[in-house]
Amino acid sequence: MRREQTKLFFPLVASAVLFGLYYLILLKPLASEYQPNIEKALYFAAFVPLIFVLVRLFDAFVFEVFVTRRRGVPAPRLLRDIIALLLYFTFFAFIVNKIFGVNIGRALLAGTVLAAILGLALQETLGNLFSGIALHMEDTFEVGDVVRSGEWIGVVEGLNWRATRIRTFAGNSVLILPNSLLARERLEVFPRGNLNARIIQVGIDYSTPPARAIEVLTHAAQNVDGVGREIPCFARVGSFGDSSVIYEIKYFTREYHNRDRIDADVKKAVWYALRRNEISIPFPIRSFQRYRPSKQAEGERAPEDIGRRLAEVELFGPLSAEVRAELAGAARVHDYSRGESIIRHGTEGDSMFVVHDGTVSVRITDNTTSELREVVQLGAGSVFGEMALLTGETRTADVVALTDVTAIEIRKDDLQPILVGHPELAMAFSRNVTERRSRLHEMQADSPEEEEKTIRSRILSYFGMR
Repeated sequence: MRREQTKLFFPLVASAVLFGLYYLILLKPLASEYQPNIEKALYFAAFVPLIFVLVRLFDAFVFEVFVTRRRGVPAPRLLRDIIALLLYFTFFAFIVNKIFGVNIGRALLAGTVLAAILGLALQETLGNLFSGIALHMEDTFEVGDVVRSGEWIGVVEGLNWRATRIRTFAGNSVLILPNSLLARERLEVFPRGNLNARIIQVGIDYSTPPARAIEVLTHAAQNVDGVGREIPCFARVGSFGDSSVIYEIKYFTREYHNRDRIDADVKKAVWYALRRNEISIPFPIRSFQRYRPSKQAEGERAPEDIGRRLAEVELFGPLSAEVRAELAGAARVHDYSRGESIIRHGTEGDSMFVVHDGTVSVRITDNTTSELREVVQLGAGSVFGEMALLTGETRTADVVALTDVTAIEIRKDDLQPILVGHPELAMAFSRNVTERRSRLHEMQADSPEEEEKTIRSRILSYFGMR
């Protein structure tokens, strides 16, 4: 049996039983002087569960059927509770007056001392009630918003006439805050769906130029899942610490309830970016020890692993095993966090990348909407950015890490001595690049042969071989 049906069934059964006892006593009176009082008590008790049924039926019809279903707007819990309390008071006052002949309103007005005692006893309860009404009328917050009151912060899960229920970030526990406390204390609200700001502090070595540090930090945070795009995130110099410059990364998010997860992802991306750019997060400095910033190594990969990965790349098919081993020894290995941009369109470049582990997304700008759209996803063994390596061509697409990615970077300086020693490789590279481009794009050149000649001449010119 459903819970809603149970709430109605048992009070109706109780009311029917009590009415049955009442009429049974009327038919067979008791031999007692308390007969009238017993009859009134049973009659009143029979109406009590009936009143609960009537109020619940009214609440279900008005708020769940009429308001929620017909108008499509959920009724506020606080409003439903207040109306239910008023109906209970009205019904009970009416029944008490009809059965016992007592006017509750007059009794409360006449009993000044009793009213004062009740007022003092219910002071906190009434304070919570009126504070809840004020919070609701001012539309201060709603379910799903994040609120901070004093030392507590969490997501609002419910609001009634007495208290507000929030789920805290610290322990994921449910906290009940009295409405009078929220109305009295300083209250911060972070509305659900709004762009709310967050600031993360990072300490960086004094030897790193601020312009470079700001660029690296901004680039690391901008593509993290949950960071808003409407207002770009940015980094700035916050303060000067004892052993580091304190930078602040400010980002905006519509998912403030996920702030801990987004903060962690941003910090993770920053760690990878600083490591990749050989920027250290310094330890505290003491006057008795000379500080030398350490150069942290990139992703640990054996040259044999890199050589095996390069052997799988079609572009390096013309290279012999010895030449590939030489190239693998000179290549760099980088680690990227999910959401980081590896290359950006419109930037200069003289290197290409081979995906060693993970998956990346290649995105180009849509001419109609001016927004980035994905054209392909590349996995392990795939290459991108080869035209920048071979011809110095400006990057034409954005490449973003969809997972944690390990990429092998091959620079012009790594490839140049190989091409100088083996000039015939320029023709093999140009032929390979032409075939790759013809499979991915519709070529606008007069013929594949002329396209190959054009690419070959650009390679020779870029590496100073003619």
